[in-house]
Amino acid sequence: MPEASKDRVVEVLTAGESSLRDELAAMTVDHALDRPLSDFVDFTAGRDIVVRALTRENLSRIFERHVLAGFNRYGERVGASPSTLGELVPEAARARILSILKKGPVPRAAWARKMVDPALLAKLFAPVWVNLFTSFAKRMPIPGLSAVTSAAAGSAAVSGIAGRLSKSVQERAEKLVDRGRSAMGGLGAEFEKRVQAAAREFSDGAAHIFREALEARLKSEEGRALVAQITEQGFSHLMNTELAALHEDAKRANVAEILTASAEIVGHSVTTSFIEETIDDEVAAFVASQGARPMREVLNELGVLADVRAVAIAQLSSVAETLFATPAFGDWVDRLLRA
Repeated sequence: MPEASKDRVVEVLTAGESSLRDELAAMTVDHALDRPLSDFVDFTAGRDIVVRALTRENLSRIFERHVLAGFNRYGERVGASPSTLGELVPEAARARILSILKKGPVPRAAWARKMVDPALLAKLFAPVWVNLFTSFAKRMPIPGLSAVTSAAAGSAAVSGIAGRLSKSVQERAEKLVDRGRSAMGGLGAEFEKRVQAAAREFSDGAAHIFREALEARLKSEEGRALVAQITEQGFSHLMNTELAALHEDAKRANVAEILTASAEIVGHSVTTSFIEETIDDEVAAFVASQGARPMREVLNELGVLADVRAVAIAQLSSVAETLFATPAFGDWVDRLLRA
């Protein structure tokens, strides 16, 4: 190509306004949109690149730089927002979710059987129940019962075997039962009223008593040790569970309805101000932190620059070949040379 012609071509294509350049851009985009996706992506090579990029170091950096930072920004945003969960869920999705919960099959969770040794749970909760029942017994209108229950609780604490009464306490309890039977026979209706009143009074504060007893148990050294043992045992069981067993519960779920509800929720929530502002803020934050970085730098950081470059050149060259072979492109080149 003569020097003058080359200079003219460069001038036309680099001008502030160039209809030929715009035409080439439109032609390229339209041609690309008509090609199958496989012309642009080598799925085999792409899979290998992704796997090589997903190293622990790369993921740690991405999570810290983007995921953790994004979560912190979301925490600040949601903490200052008056929005409710219901605003993100349309009425149709609410009805669908409620129907799934009411009518859907209950997960069998067969994989969870024997996940935790029942003896550990009994050992953890026994003192809590002892505390609760002792508190109830102390309120019963039976002479001498308070002393027996206190002895029972104290005996259990000293022996370290939750909920088990010593022999002497058991003997005293048996005598108390015999006296109680006589008392009930003598007091009749009046005694029954007093028992009912005591039960009602206790029921009003039972939840509080149970909560306090449970909190104290979980804070105790033995309670913490038992919780740790239960957690380790359950986690170990879960790790050894076959995926097929876990999937049994998923197969029982109405997946089609769940996906429909998900689509309804997402379609509705993205139009709310809270989600719109969240998306805008996250995009702005990403552009601010990464927008000025060349793609070469990003890919090099991930360790896949050479691979991506080789695949991209091969795929784009193949697409360009079909573009250059079209009559429209030949016509465009002719008009460019005559410009």
